[in-house]
Amino acid sequence: MDGNDLVAVLSVLTAALEHAHSGGGPFLVEAHTYRMDAHTNADDATRYREAAEVEQWHTADPLARLETYLRARAVLTDDDIEGDRSDAETLAADLRSRMNADHEADPLELFDHVFAEPTPQLREQRALLAAEFAAQED
Repeated sequence: MDGNDLVAVLSVLTAALEHAHSGGGPFLVEAHTYRMDAHTNADDATRYREAAEVEQWHTADPLARLETYLRARAVLTDDDIEGDRSDAETLAADLRSRMNADHEADPLELFDHVFAEPTPQLREQRALLAAEFAAQED
């Protein structure tokens, strides 16, 4: 299946869910897509991809295709897009701000969400670390 066609993905996944919910068992969905960006910031994708290949996949951009689909059905307007972009930038700016803020973390919190019920070893490790901090304060 074309994994860049969001309407097709939704249709196939809906059918897969109906199949599974009706007792039909597992359902394998193979969706082909393309990673547009490099693996990491340090990766130079031009070493292993030609510009023409990347450009070809830009024409299959799932967001652009969905936008075209929704515009053709008069479900999406320029005002909607501008509003969504503005909302997304506000959300992203807030997220960046909160992620870049220095957060005073309690090192003992490392143990708090490992398991629903802490194991004896985890309790022991937490106590050892707490004792180490207490000794440093003295």
